[in-house]
Amino acid sequence: MVRQSIIAGLASLMIGTAACSHHRSAAVAPPEPVELTVNNSNYLDVDVFAVRGTSRGRVGSVTGLSTATFHVPVQYTPDGNLQLLVDPIGSSSTYMTDKISVSPGVHVELTVTAVLRMSSYAVWSK
Repeated sequence: MVRQSIIAGLASLMIGTAACSHHRSAAVAPPEPVELTVNNSNYLDVDVFAVRGTSRGRVGSVTGLSTATFHVPVQYTPDGNLQLLVDPIGSSSTYMTDKISVSPGVHVELTVTAVLRMSSYAVWSK
């Protein structure tokens, strides 16, 4: 009698497990790239890089005294942080942001000034 109860319990557990395995989990949307607008108020053209650890990936170039919008690939924000490096073409100086906390649906605006160390960034909700 006890043995039949154990077998029946195990059978119902196996059926329940099998039934749960057929349910599909909710689809998770792939992470979105971060939208980045660079306002270059510097006379020099600049290259913009996304930095992750010791590697960097080129996001794009912005000519002097102009604005451009880019999408930073998600592999540069796996932990929810984005760090940017601005490298003016024809200059030995660079500007690197702090780690910027980003999440889905934000827009980062980077302003590059004539004096690089005075450059700044802002994070906005879309």
